[in-house]
Amino acid sequence: MPKQIFKIFLFSLIICVCFYNTFSQPTEGNFYVFKADWTPAKSIDDCTFFMQQIKKSDTEYVCRYYNKNGPMVKQETYKDAQLSIPNGRFCWYNEKGKIDSCGLVKSFKKDGRWDYFFGDSTSPTYYIEYTNGKFVKQSSYNIKDTENKDDDVTIQEATFRNGNKGWVRYLENNLITPDRLKTLGRGSYLVTVCFLVDKEGKVSDLYLRKSVEWSADAEIFSIIEKAPLWNPATENGLPVYYRQVQNITYVVN
Repeated sequence: MPKQIFKIFLFSLIICVCFYNTFSQPTEGNFYVFKADWTPAKSIDDCTFFMQQIKKSDTEYVCRYYNKNGPMVKQETYKDAQLSIPNGRFCWYNEKGKIDSCGLVKSFKKDGRWDYFFGDSTSPTYYIEYTNGKFVKQSSYNIKDTENKDDDVTIQEATFRNGNKGWVRYLENNLITPDRLKTLGRGSYLVTVCFLVDKEGKVSDLYLRKSVEWSADAEIFSIIEKAPLWNPATENGLPVYYRQVQNITYVVN
């Protein structure tokens, strides 16, 4: 697993949404519908859950499972179109759409840092670290990890190339309200998305820490995946991987 800076930069954006500003949600990938017992359903009208399968590349297939009229249930990633080789990001969510746990799988085996969340928090409580399926250590995020502490390390966080204001403008100018979201009624709907900024400033490994419903989530995934380059984070002047967390609140009037 590549070295990452796990310090999280979190800020919020409120998108004011009016019913007249809507469009039909793109239907990328394949969709499958399920009954309450997860057996195949005959139609969307008949289902309790559905799954969207998206081909990211010849070796990456992302599957996002949703309540028919509610938040995400889980996210899985596979190496093959038959969904037989788990490989990539896996996430599980509670009934409110808040993340319960997540981590990476490398050809069936847990690898790297797996985060676990308590209650309604969208910040991890503790993590368990694995190397190729083997347990390495468990630690709380409330306890400072001094094992490899180096007072001489200088860390510079990743930044959007047009600054924080430019990032907010990008989101405000590109996020559009999905038609489907308005069926939830008037109110405020928070989505929390986490993504990786790599050593070249590219965005990857997106997943949610708070889901609302499929169309609102899908719109945010789409916009952030298409984002311009960031300035990568650095450690002692050298580029490193960096985790970014972004709150986006839709206000439906």
